[in-house]
Parts: sequence; structure tokens; C-alpha cells
Amino acid sequence: MRQWMVAAVALALAGCGSGRLEDRLVACPQLSLPADAADLTRYRPGAPPDLSTLVLDARITAVDGNCRRGRRDRSVDATVSVRMRVDRGPAATTRTAELPWFIAVVEGDNVLSRQGFVLPVTFAPNTTRAELATPSIEIAFPVREGRRIQDLRILVGFRLSPEELALNRRRGPQ
Repeated sequence: MRQWMVAAVALALAGCGSGRLEDRLVACPQLSLPADAADLTRYRPGAPPDLSTLVLDARITAVDGNCRRGRRDRSVDATVSVRMRVDRGPAATTRTAELPWFIAVVEGDNVLSRQGFVLPVTFAPNTTRAELATPSIEIAFPVREGRRIQDLRILVGFRLSPEELALNRRRGPQ
């Protein structure tokens, strides 16, 4: 009876992806969401920042990622997607908005690459909140001697103006 259970567990595990354990244990760069880049609050230009002049308030609610072996084991391929929630403020004049965000690959204090994106948002009639996700972004990390994939970080956040960044730093994460 015990041998039958061991065989059943082995068959169940064999159905989970590749048969090689090392294919399931691929190292991945650390995903980071800096607290001062996780929120985007916009007010009507030239107006004092208060609730009546709020155009939108957005936050990154999750960063999802995974890694797998690349072709011929020459790279590690990462997939990253970001989930956001955005609230339309009373000063918004349209039902659409654009959320500027970025992905950066960092080693220590050095930014190796950075790419900006814009996620369009359309609020449904009679709604003030939208929850959305970015398309999956693929990043290939070449495998070579002298660089460990674990030494790299993937940073994700909103692209902010100096004033928006200062606001986030003053009030802290929401």
C-alpha cells in the first residue's frame, strides 16, 4: 500500500512542469516597488492641492513576476505585470486618463536599463474607480560568468514629476 502511495505522488509531481527539478528552480531577480513611486496623485494644474482639485489618485496594488529558463540555457526570461487601482477625482473633466509607469533593472546602485510605459484608463459611466493590469512585459537576462541573476533587481513604479515625488515623500505610502 505504501509503495502505491509513493508511486502516485511521483506521478503527480511528474505532471507539474518539466521533469527536471532544476527547470522548476530558476533563480529570479528580486521584484521591488519603491514606496515613493507606488502612488500617483494629480491635481488640476495651477490649483492648490485639495480634494476639490483632485484629478486622479492611483496606486500600484501588486507586482507579479516569474522566471523560466531561456533558449539553450543562455538566458533567464522574466515576465512582469503590474496591477493598479485608480480613482477619478472631482476635478477630472474626462473619463479617460493615462498612467505613466516604468520598469528598471538595477544592479547595486547602477541602473542597467529603464523603460517607460503608459497605461490608458477609461472609466465606465457612473464610476469613479477602475482596477486594471498592464500587459505582461518580457525581460531576458543573459547568463554569463561573473554576474548572478540574484544580484539584480527589477524596480517598478509610476513615472512621477518632481512635485508628485515630493508629495509622496511628504505623506508617505498610502
